[in-house]
Amino acid sequence: NNPWLKDVTVRYPDVDVSTLPWPDDADTWDARDLDLFIGSGGFLKPKKKKSIVVGGHPGQALAASTQAPPAATVAEAAPAAVAPAADGKASGTSSSDVEDLSASFEVPGFSKERHALTLPVRVHCEDTTPRGHVHIESLVAFSERIRSLTLKQIMGLSLADLREQEQLAILATEYVCEVVGEGFRVLDTLRVDTTPEFPAAPLFPWDVEMVNDKTGDLYMRGLFALNLCAIAPNGSYSGIENDRYNSFTQRMRKWCHPDPARKRFSAMSLRFFNAYKPDGKPFTPTGRNIVAYRVRSRDCDMYNVLFQARVPSMMESCLPRYDMMAVYVNILSSVRPGFELTVYILHNEDSALFLCTHGKELVLTCFAHYGRIWPMSQEEIKCGSVPGVRMKLLKFCRDDDAKPTPCLDFDLSKV
Repeated sequence: NNPWLKDVTVRYPDVDVSTLPWPDDADTWDARDLDLFIGSGGFLKPKKKKSIVVGGHPGQALAASTQAPPAATVAEAAPAAVAPAADGKASGTSSSDVEDLSASFEVPGFSKERHALTLPVRVHCEDTTPRGHVHIESLVAFSERIRSLTLKQIMGLSLADLREQEQLAILATEYVCEVVGEGFRVLDTLRVDTTPEFPAAPLFPWDVEMVNDKTGDLYMRGLFALNLCAIAPNGSYSGIENDRYNSFTQRMRKWCHPDPARKRFSAMSLRFFNAYKPDGKPFTPTGRNIVAYRVRSRDCDMYNVLFQARVPSMMESCLPRYDMMAVYVNILSSVRPGFELTVYILHNEDSALFLCTHGKELVLTCFAHYGRIWPMSQEEIKCGSVPGVRMKLLKFCRDDDAKPTPCLDFDLSKV
């Protein structure tokens, strides 16, 4: 019966307010209190206000503040970090301790039914392609958004805090992002679900699925190999040691899926390509190109290195195809603004391999699918990830070596 509720809920069209855990005194809240509560998905409740007497009648008490101040921002509504238990270990580290948390825009939650961190993301015009799909770049950025918002709003730690206070960075080195559904409309909503794994330092991969919230159909499938890295005084990055890795990830382990069959990595199997099935056919290009690309500041992030979501758009500048449907990316070393890249491309009608060098060093590889939907294969990923395989291909593209013999992963006989 709160008189402010109707005006406030207009700002949260995707939240079913009837499912929130309303306390008894909610009728006395002002608009700011309601924004705080609804915007945090019911996480935060405003402090109880002292009552004032109106007209000398105690029965006519009103909340001390009745004017609606500016709406609380999501950052103000962020819940605090989990406090350590008395034994020194973080509380709530088992899957049985985690509870359902409702999600709203820019506020991640957790689904016990799907055992996944979840976040709704609205697709805007700038996210869409001329073919009616969502840009791969936007899909990768949405995947990054749920991870960074989870750190900020559930653990109370932003990426900036991580860098400035802990001298740590979370860097994506390899990922696959695949469109697997039909076209998508502007202002429809994607439900982003993600689940992490913690096989061994410094790797903690995140499996991602995006579902059309209107139809329930799977639209995107992805896998991101993140690495927890220490930042040296000179700005270089190195994988973190095991003790620090275990300490940092302890509170996140409750988000792992309890089904062992869902795991795609282990301490004895950390190679990314092993998470994908072989197709039984080698990559068979029919042509090759060489293109120059200068890395722009727009391609990089606050760490002064390449932002992983930008790679698909960079490669579109190198090979003018406008129907990318899936991509594998491998960032081999730091790529910074102003780098002059030489991009060697092997391609056929519906796929392409990009080998990007800075000077003589191979710094970035990418494999893309175009035009139609089919799964990324182990052979395709190995062309950009296995050192012996990619170096054979690079030497051929540079004319440093003769055409290599066909193998299980590639066949250059038609180039």
